Amino acid sequence: MEKINKIVVFTDCYDIAYNEIYVVLSNALKENGVLDVTLDPPVAIKPFSIVNASFSIRLLADHYPCGTLFLVIMNATSKNPARIFGKTKHGITFVGNNSGYFGWLIEDFGLEFLYENQICRSKDGRSFGGKYVQVPTAAKLVAGAVPQALGLKRESSFLYRYPIAEGTVVHCDNFGLMKIKAPPPKGIKDQQKLKILINGRASVEGLFSKNLKTSADGTWVVFQGSSLGGLPELGKVRSKHSADALGVQEGDQVTWEEVKG
Repeated sequence: MEKINKIVVFTDCYDIAYNEIYVVLSNALKENGVLDVTLDPPVAIKPFSIVNASFSIRLLADHYPCGTLFLVIMNATSKNPARIFGKTKHGITFVGNNSGYFGWLIEDFGLEFLYENQICRSKDGRSFGGKYVQVPTAAKLVAGAVPQALGLKRESSFLYRYPIAEGTVVHCDNFGLMKIKAPPPKGIKDQQKLKILINGRASVEGLFSKNLKTSADGTWVVFQGSSLGGLPELGKVRSKHSADALGVQEGDQVTWEEVKG
């Protein structure tokens, strides 16, 4: 494996648990003789949201170079998936659970190798697995450990792929703007009136605009966003709580229909 120079932690642990992740990881790196790796600011993902984790990982994969390690630590879902690590064909190493949040990443960048983590922890199953399994795995990989020493090699079919349908809201930002997994809006005229549907039911009327900010305050607008080549977004102009106003969160479906006449 080529040298890993940077670590990015994706987590829904925003409280003191992240401080613990940070210091345990820092200490583990030092114990493994690693003194020259950069630990970037954490990426906050929404609690229990495989959809948001998938989007966050895929989004930042566009910006981080070969030689980066993505360490994902999020609260358990309803299942107890295997812990895994692997590497994309474009050179990003990843460590986390087989919960499905690596699927979008692998779909777009390919899989070079995948291992089921075999690091054992001394604590019981109720303990902080991210601290006792993912963190030491990441530290050992950065230190140059061969994957075979840490796990069992698996085929790509072992990787669970969480399906994210077109129209799914993958991220709501701090103003409630909703990023939607769908092709960039094409063939819709600027200022075209739209009927917005939430999970298949009509909700509000809005319009399509090439520029969100030029519409009147309080207008619901679908526009081409800046993420992943132009994922469409929905928001209420100069509102602090767009998603809350519609009762929308990550995983919900947002679609629209043109209003004729």
